[in-house]
Amino acid sequence: MDKKQYEEIGEFLKIFQPIYARRLGKTRLEKMRFAYYTSAGTGINILKGHALWMRAAACMNDYREIDYGIQLLNKTVYGSDYRRERIQRLAKRLDWGENVLDSMMSDLNNNEQRYITHTYLACVSEHRPREHGKGRLSMWRAYGRKTGVAIVLKPTAIFGQLEPLPLRLTPVEYLTQTQFTEGFDWMLDNIENYLEELKAREPAKVLEYFVNMLMTSLFSIKNPGFNEEREWRFVYHESASGHLHHDIVVVDGIPQIIYKLPLQGPHDEGPGVSLADALEEIIIGPSQYAEVIEAAFIRMLEEFGIPDAADRVSKSNIPLR
Repeated sequence: MDKKQYEEIGEFLKIFQPIYARRLGKTRLEKMRFAYYTSAGTGINILKGHALWMRAAACMNDYREIDYGIQLLNKTVYGSDYRRERIQRLAKRLDWGENVLDSMMSDLNNNEQRYITHTYLACVSEHRPREHGKGRLSMWRAYGRKTGVAIVLKPTAIFGQLEPLPLRLTPVEYLTQTQFTEGFDWMLDNIENYLEELKAREPAKVLEYFVNMLMTSLFSIKNPGFNEEREWRFVYHESASGHLHHDIVVVDGIPQIIYKLPLQGPHDEGPGVSLADALEEIIIGPSQYAEVIEAAFIRMLEEFGIPDAADRVSKSNIPLR
């Protein structure tokens, strides 16, 4: 993704993803922190490989989360003849073709598993000040597996450095069917309001942004029952115009492709996130091996070239039962 494409995404964001644009407008990134919860073993591999892992959506704790977003879209589109006709009218005025809606929905529903397999995610959780040095009990239970770590990052050190990379960082929205439908209609209103501006651009390019942003939304929606997780996601589609480096690893006995969000050391070159700038702390989760794990992560950060490595690693005092 070059800088021009990145700027175009910003222009279309408020039109095609109004819920996200509103959320981002209210978010004070300079005061936020993200926690990447994972096993200690995966955390060490991330530091050794100088990259945050993005795994296929099919390998998520509950891959049915993606199906949830797709079903919300199906009910919204097929639950109203008026809405379907409205979409078709707008598509015609934008020179997208008369059958673009049916073609898009048919492809999504018939190839859902392909999208789930070839879309890659890295999930982080909003980390509140009171969780400093401790983490969150529910996240340790879900992801720690009694040898867990939380890599706490500063989003302001991440966003700007994503510009050259073909991926998105987006908050998860915890929506009911009604809320999703209201957001979809809001998007249609925006398309009508900005119709002349959109018509001035290449139709194929506008359609590409519309489809890509809609797909990103579908991979960033969860049932409101998960609201406590306060999740954000890095999203990468294999069909993206640029490419991330990948590897093949075995996780829990499952061979799988991972894509890598590069983490840069002091002497690394190329696009990526400077770990020295982005890393606030690494929290060692509740474990009988906490001291051993702590020593290993301090040594890894030292080898990475991170200053004050020992001050950036701490042990959680939350008892895990």
